[in-house]
Amino acid sequence: MNRALIAVVAALAPIVIAAAPVDFTVPASVPVEHLRVRQFDFSGGRSAPLKLGYRTLGSPHKGPDGSIDNAVVLLHGTGGSGAAFLGPKAGLLFGPGAPFDITRTYVILPDTIGIGSSTKPSDSLGVNFPHYDYGDMVKGVRTVLAELKVTKVRAVVGTSMGAMLGWTWAEAYPNEIDTLVAMGGWPTAVAGRNLVWRIAARDALLVSPLPGGSGARVATGIILVATVPAALLTKLAPDAPTLQHLIDARLDGAPDSVDFAFQLDAVRNYSPAAGIERVTAKVVELNFADDILYPVAERPPLPARFTRITVPASAATSGHATLGEPSVWMPLVAPALRAALAR
Repeated sequence: MNRALIAVVAALAPIVIAAAPVDFTVPASVPVEHLRVRQFDFSGGRSAPLKLGYRTLGSPHKGPDGSIDNAVVLLHGTGGSGAAFLGPKAGLLFGPGAPFDITRTYVILPDTIGIGSSTKPSDSLGVNFPHYDYGDMVKGVRTVLAELKVTKVRAVVGTSMGAMLGWTWAEAYPNEIDTLVAMGGWPTAVAGRNLVWRIAARDALLVSPLPGGSGARVATGIILVATVPAALLTKLAPDAPTLQHLIDARLDGAPDSVDFAFQLDAVRNYSPAAGIERVTAKVVELNFADDILYPVAERPPLPARFTRITVPASAATSGHATLGEPSVWMPLVAPALRAALAR
């Protein structure tokens, strides 16, 4: 549950831009802005002060009706943050001619509730922090957009948990998103392997939350077994000493266990599929053939009007962790993104 493990383990991999087609450098300082909410009403009935962190790239453009017409939102996965999209070679996303060219696009990178620079359990309340869910996280994002005076988003791109937040948002507020690109996340409730590892890792972390303690070690093993394709896991852990070294290395500098446990717990009531027909956005759903969290054989049916892409397994893919390789998926979703942002 540390940053090193998150970079390797499928479900938690933040985006690290591996290659860029253009000469582009993220601005030297992309400051984190904060919106402070005096009382945020959580879906569970509690209210609490909340700090919502976010970053922006580019500048807003107003259309003929005076509303901002070039906003896009990128939603990170579990264990990540908005900063995960800001690697040193982010030109594939934001450079000149890229789908989110920041000379034309207003990019918003939220840190969702409980993660990054937003308020999280470790800030003060610990296990007494409100048990937020994906609906609360979407509400937090929408609260930031309201502050920025964005009423319509041209494109939402979500990876893993971010994809599920995108589905939640598009189903609950169908008039707010033009195009949704949901990668590595289905609109159906998590079940089977994808549910078991979350519950087991959550409980291990809460039972023994000390940094580097038994809870973190058990959770690390659970995540490895549940999310890493078998062939890759064999390479990572060919024998017991190597596995012990792998776990020890991943536990170095681990983030707060309670924070991570709450992130895992937030999926507990996720199931926007029941209202999928309410989604009016143009949807591109992308998954990877070797993603064991989302097996191709178990993928749920989607309305025919949605575009579904399955990336074949190859030397360039590594299951769910391929979300960290935009050189693999960006060529497949770029046409939809360019269409969404055309004006």
